[in-house]
Amino acid sequence: MNPVLDGATEGDVETQILTPLLTRAELLAIPLDEIRSKEGISARDLGKGAKRKIGYIPDFCIYKQSLPVLVVEAKSPSSDVVAAYGEARLYATEINRSFPAGINPCCRVIATNGIALLAGHWDADPAISTKIELLAPGTSTFDDLSALLGNEILSRLASQLNDALRSKSFKRPFNQGAGPSQIASRIEPNTFAADLAPVLRRYFSSRDQSTDEEIYSRAYISSNEITSYDRILESYLKDRLSRAKRRVEVRTTKRKSDIVTKTISNFQESRQNSGDIQLVTGGVGVGKSLFARRYKEFLQPRPLRDKNHWAFLNFNNAPEDYHLWDKWVCEAFAKSVVAEGAPIDLRDPIDQERVFSSDLEDRKAFYDRMEASQAGRGGLERARDLEAWRLDSLILTRGISRYLQGDRGENLIVVFDNVDRRETEAQLAAFQIALWFMDQTKCLVILQMRDSTFEAFKHKPPLDTYRTGQIFHISPPRFVDVVKKRLELSLEVLAAEAPEHVKFETRSGMHISYPKSRAGEFLKGIYVELFQRPNNLSRMLEALAGRNVRRALDMFMAIITSGHMPEEVIVGVAQGSGFRSFPEYRILRALMRQDYRYFNNNSGFIANIFNCDSRWQRPMNMLLSEILFYLISLRKVRGDNGQMGFVALPRLLANMEALGFVRSDIEDAARFCLTKELIEVETSSLDTIRERDSVKATASGWAHMRLLSSRIEYLSAVLPTTPMDDKTLAARVFDLMQVENRAGQIHLHQAVNLVEGFEKYLRRQEAALMSFPGYVDAKHSGAKYIVAKVQEALTFARKENARVTGQGDLLDF
Repeated sequence: MNPVLDGATEGDVETQILTPLLTRAELLAIPLDEIRSKEGISARDLGKGAKRKIGYIPDFCIYKQSLPVLVVEAKSPSSDVVAAYGEARLYATEINRSFPAGINPCCRVIATNGIALLAGHWDADPAISTKIELLAPGTSTFDDLSALLGNEILSRLASQLNDALRSKSFKRPFNQGAGPSQIASRIEPNTFAADLAPVLRRYFSSRDQSTDEEIYSRAYISSNEITSYDRILESYLKDRLSRAKRRVEVRTTKRKSDIVTKTISNFQESRQNSGDIQLVTGGVGVGKSLFARRYKEFLQPRPLRDKNHWAFLNFNNAPEDYHLWDKWVCEAFAKSVVAEGAPIDLRDPIDQERVFSSDLEDRKAFYDRMEASQAGRGGLERARDLEAWRLDSLILTRGISRYLQGDRGENLIVVFDNVDRRETEAQLAAFQIALWFMDQTKCLVILQMRDSTFEAFKHKPPLDTYRTGQIFHISPPRFVDVVKKRLELSLEVLAAEAPEHVKFETRSGMHISYPKSRAGEFLKGIYVELFQRPNNLSRMLEALAGRNVRRALDMFMAIITSGHMPEEVIVGVAQGSGFRSFPEYRILRALMRQDYRYFNNNSGFIANIFNCDSRWQRPMNMLLSEILFYLISLRKVRGDNGQMGFVALPRLLANMEALGFVRSDIEDAARFCLTKELIEVETSSLDTIRERDSVKATASGWAHMRLLSSRIEYLSAVLPTTPMDDKTLAARVFDLMQVENRAGQIHLHQAVNLVEGFEKYLRRQEAALMSFPGYVDAKHSGAKYIVAKVQEALTFARKENARVTGQGDLLDF
């Protein structure tokens, strides 16, 4: 290498000497993303007395597996390289001091002034002292330097250090003895709603109900019926429309939706030979399919109803291979348009000739020649063509479209339904197919797309072709509004269909019977207690459901039917006797376990934010909390993809690595959060995060951190499935599992004692994190926050100066 020239600065030494030396493949070959500059390095005070240096930061620090392994110091040519090496050694000493005895990750030091270079171990004088001009691949000096701190040796040292730091005894407490069979065991549902279940499931089911007339006619939530969220949940659950003038919120009343009617009317008036496409955006489960069906059946005014013909193509049934979609779309269209009432009977020969009249006219000369050559031959060829065209889905689609819109002068509206439930790539493919289908049929295509997909890809192919079209947006109704509307409908049906006397049996063996007229009173009482009391319970339910109406309905049904909700509790609440309100722990238990005896990673609607994996490089129960804490703190900041709260994965990884977590562990933890709906990815995938994707915290993620982590019921329930490296604590958890298995539940004081042990365990993990420089420098952290929430749970359970939950919390905006 060539030394720097006279007059060079410290910056010149960094760019001309150190950066090439560290990164070039033929030199030390250290990956660029493992090199941190001053902005990403912790400051330390060095030395003592008059020579003390405050807030020293080296020029570079090399991190392997989130461990600082090499300190790099650069000086100008006029500076003393020996002094620079001494400062780097002191810095390494300060970093190593925070780690357990015998573990010294900052094990190598290098310093240069652009002319001379010193390198060695953190606790010794330089092992290598050389001139920059003598450093070249193949020389003995360079070979010595590479053997001391080249990429391979640093990676090997980091692996050894990681093995020393890594706890090898992480295990899930249930995973011993009869634990595995117990954790997977189930209990019977309660009998309170057994006689009511058929009716309740009809209205509180997550199955697709967009074709159920009772739902889209009587249970739809119009815009003027939607109530307001509270201040905190609004930031998570209320959709924020882009400022583009062409993006419009769909407003509805019980009888009309003017903006949609205007769009269809304009299509009718201006329809030429090009067709049109209309995007409808919104999150999954917000009711886009339900709105389309309701508009077709109830909201379109009579003049349009008589002129419009509809088809609904359910993309849940589309082939996985996008290349087959053109044929599938045509086949689905031909079936649906007839089923939706178009005046066509494809089995009728006269209707066949109407549909294919243009094709027949094109072939008329041929039929005439055939007829002239042989009597009846023209009719035979005509019949053969008609049958071939009927079986060709594309020709049939063109024929139906031409007949309805051309010969009859009417409108054809084709809804690409449930496209939003497919992954991003599939949604973009569906848009491409919609453009093709519009060109083939000249119809109005209404395509449903997730709002996050549109925002992320609106300036990229193929969405960039949709530059001037209006964008309709449908916001989700609130959980509380949906349940209320469905409840009102179910009460009417119960009055007509339920048995005259509803029966159930309490846990004590008592048989209860009451007239069906009282079933409505019970259900109303349940609704009031869940959603109209001024407490955190309704907020928690709304946050867990998010903007997914289907999930909300499943949750309400789970609360009513779970075997963890005793019949006498439900009746006591509904009658207003015995309890002032639902015991919150009962609600949590039902939501966490549903029909499982214990909470596990496959039960219910609630996730374990203390989860980790014993196969991680460095298992840590705090990692999920750190990810959620970081993302929630940025919830109201414009994100890396232009949308509020979204953080690019590389940025998330870098932030977590700075706290001391290993990249592969972070990636795995983020995927777990995604599958449990604690975070969402801009592509709307439920299980995949790509390197280029951005993610953000969901309302459910906020509820887990802000509310659930301060509940004894939650904390004690997740412990059997929480991997931990404390054998004593794990044994206590398993013992209490056996108590619950025998007695049906554990007492509050037992749960409190267990959580006390867990709080001490988490404190030890927090102390271990303090070894890492980046964690020490963090003003706030997920670990600090979650430990405080566990303390809050214990304080509240002990009733010692329990403060009111929900005031002045760090995660409340």
